[in-house]
Amino acid sequence: MGRGPRVERRKDGGLVLRDLPPAIGLALRELRELLRPDGEGRPARLAGSPYAGDEEGDGHWRRHAEPELRHLFESARTTVLRDLEGLAPESIFRGGLRLPIPAKHVAAWLSTLAGVRVALGDRHGITAFEMDAGFPTDIKDARDRAVLLVHLLGWVQGLLIDPEEEPGPGE
Repeated sequence: MGRGPRVERRKDGGLVLRDLPPAIGLALRELRELLRPDGEGRPARLAGSPYAGDEEGDGHWRRHAEPELRHLFESARTTVLRDLEGLAPESIFRGGLRLPIPAKHVAAWLSTLAGVRVALGDRHGITAFEMDAGFPTDIKDARDRAVLLVHLLGWVQGLLIDPEEEPGPGE
């Protein structure tokens, strides 16, 4: 069996998420579905205009900033989906899964995971109380599933931000 989830830093600066538990593997595999063009993990809006009440400023924002934000999200989405193809079992002698992430892709992963988590939270009305309560113990519906995914993907996001942190769920 594996030694528990960990992050391996490669000499080139890339990361390899190692010995990932099955629940994290399932959440990562769900990203493919969540990030489809009509998937529930895609932000309905990328950002609100900082020019509320200013019609001219708001118009400039929508014409110039939103298209660039949309382009950045799509580029990050494509990168993450491509990297997910590398999600694979560890060797036959270790349990868990592994996922290599090149150094230049870490920012794309962080922004994509953040966007998916916010989108799921918005779509399902997830509250701060639910997030503070931890993992749901009983998955009864799509909303409970969304709460669980927000937690699990947040754990992955935390690993990428600070790979030296705690081992993660179930450890």
